[in-house]
Amino acid sequence: MRLLLFSTPLSLVGVVLSQPIATTLNGSYSGLHLPDWNQDAFLGIPFAQPPLGDLRYRHPRSLNKSFVGCREAKSYGYSCMQYNDQLNMSEDCLTLNVVRPANSHPNPLPVLVWIYGGGLGVGATADPQYNMSGIVKVSQDIKQPVIAVSLNYRVNHWGFLQSHETLVEGSSNAGLLDQRLAFRWIQENIAAFGGDPGRVVLWGESAGAQSITYHMLSYDGRDDGLFHGAILESGGPTGCPVKDLSYWTVPFENLTRSVGCYSAQDRLSCLRDVDGDKLLAARQSQEWQGPLIDGEFLTGYPSQLLPQGKFIKVPLLTGANTDEGISFNPSYPPKADSPLLETDKDLFDNFLAWRSYDLSPSTIKALLQLYPLDSCDQPPHSISNCSIFPDMGRQWRRAASIGGDMVMIAGRRKMCEVFSSANQPVFSYRFDTRLWNRTELEGVMHFDNVAFSFQNISGLLGPWPEYDGHRQLSRGIGRAYIRFVHSFDPNAHEDTNDTDVDIPYWPPYSLSNPINMVLNASGSYLESDTYRREGIAFLNSPQVSRELLG
Repeated sequence: MRLLLFSTPLSLVGVVLSQPIATTLNGSYSGLHLPDWNQDAFLGIPFAQPPLGDLRYRHPRSLNKSFVGCREAKSYGYSCMQYNDQLNMSEDCLTLNVVRPANSHPNPLPVLVWIYGGGLGVGATADPQYNMSGIVKVSQDIKQPVIAVSLNYRVNHWGFLQSHETLVEGSSNAGLLDQRLAFRWIQENIAAFGGDPGRVVLWGESAGAQSITYHMLSYDGRDDGLFHGAILESGGPTGCPVKDLSYWTVPFENLTRSVGCYSAQDRLSCLRDVDGDKLLAARQSQEWQGPLIDGEFLTGYPSQLLPQGKFIKVPLLTGANTDEGISFNPSYPPKADSPLLETDKDLFDNFLAWRSYDLSPSTIKALLQLYPLDSCDQPPHSISNCSIFPDMGRQWRRAASIGGDMVMIAGRRKMCEVFSSANQPVFSYRFDTRLWNRTELEGVMHFDNVAFSFQNISGLLGPWPEYDGHRQLSRGIGRAYIRFVHSFDPNAHEDTNDTDVDIPYWPPYSLSNPINMVLNASGSYLESDTYRREGIAFLNSPQVSRELLG
């Protein structure tokens, strides 16, 4: 979990006594009015029954009771259970937040829905980095207002306990079903806040973006009208492995042993009776969970479903960061016990095996040929002098190149190719701005773009004044996103009276013209999305995709 405690517009400073009211199907809520931002915020609204007691580890249940009077929605709900002592946590965590422009509007507003990342193991809407007021303010500034929603979902084993028992019971992939139930709540209730349920764009980063692709693939691509476009930051059909049941047997058994449920006749019932604090303590050293092919929500691997056209076809804006692979490398961050990647064997033992890849010998051989030991054009890409950095190991930059492509870059390119081939508008980016407190060795890492997207960069600009380009880039990203939510096009249009340009014209992606917008604080520009063509094409081939990440 990455908490940066910046000042946030949803603090109580600037909140006045006038209370906005919204009436949902279950009852009315009073929120906060934020006069300095001219916004209303409704925080901590339940969208499901609390997953407590017998509902632990089950799919979420819809709210089935209404209430009279008006309940307060003025503070974030509990964060879902995870290993982060900075959060106020509870299993009763299935809540969402709505931030809207305060002024009434003649027409319902488009809706932008945020899904946090964290490897499906951590994450929370209460993280101040995910404050939605900044992106809503951009929409107000360019007179294309939107309503923003962020939602909590269960993570780690609370949301992704995969076993024979959960599969038979029909409780697999509960965290993804939390998200889906929140989407349904939005369809049923967002009009009460002034939103348009027919114009909903999902937005996620890392595992949040990967979650969105699972929803695109869910139920063989059945479109229930829950969303109509997607913004994917550093995530796609790869990253969090989609595994079959055999893979999750050991993690499930480890959990049941650690809390005394292994020998129980009904191990799920036993787990539901275990004290929550005991479960939390037991999982400190256990494996994280991930999605499962359950035959219903996910009927096959992404590598199977995408070529078969079994996905929801919507407009797409997607991208990744220049040096994603630095984060997906067992030598980072450097520690005394970090493995030193010196030989091909080190690369396999400490990297490929570390990521739990099921690679055949022929795949490994081809992979090492396609990604040679040549540090001149490998992460971090800002260092172009072929330096090897012996303290990190001769194979370190090579591992970062392979890891970034495996986990992020190849999946991003695959999504662009598949969705543009399905005649959907697709816009692709490469985020290429190094934060002031990043070293050259770290480069432009995973997650570094998020503060720019959320207009929350003040804590990242450092002590020097030469950061106008960073502010301009953040503003440009925000405007591009808002335009995409309104028109599925990130470019300015004269008919909207929105002609300010912080980044150049952004052409759509196509097989004949694969283009990335390179988002750089010194000036954004276009590039052909053909780098490492052979290696990425190999990673995206059907057999290798299946071996790698499903």
